[in-house]
Amino acid sequence: MKKQSTIALATLAFCAAAAAQPYGLVSVGTSRLNADCSGVASCDKTGTGFKLMGGYKFAPNWAGELGYFDYGKAKASDAGVSAEIRNSAFGLGLAFHQDLATDWNAVARFGLSRVKTKITGSISGLGSGSDSDNNTAAYLGLGVGYKLSKTMSLDAAWDLTKSKFNKDGIDESGNINVISIGLTFGF
Repeated sequence: MKKQSTIALATLAFCAAAAAQPYGLVSVGTSRLNADCSGVASCDKTGTGFKLMGGYKFAPNWAGELGYFDYGKAKASDAGVSAEIRNSAFGLGLAFHQDLATDWNAVARFGLSRVKTKITGSISGLGSGSDSDNNTAAYLGLGVGYKLSKTMSLDAAWDLTKSKFNKDGIDESGNINVISIGLTFGF
């Protein structure tokens, strides 16, 4: 009985080590900040966003991830006044990976991120200034990937979090969406 328990534990440890796999991902795409632009002559809520993440699969379908997100910028201007909102974040979360077919896989991400929102404004002829605020927000992501090799896949993803700026009488918030294309690679 003791010998069988030892063999079972050794097999379990070997399987867990075989399932454990570090990986990284990089992606770039279009970001959109859902901000209120009513009453503004010119408003561009889209930008270019990217993410860099590292993960560690601790089970066949589950991984812990750490990442940096750059959500791009949104711009608005009217009558010599212009403003720019930039968002970036560091996040920590879990990812659920699932094979869909031989060469296709899917991933769902969820976690918490520390989002930095920076607002820069300028008035023509008078100068400019900026300020930033940080908030903790949930992030979600869905993706699908096509395996290029055993350790690399080409991915399409959608990520979502919330931007918030509540300082000096300004209280603005909005969802940030990023649709991106990238690569995931195992080590």
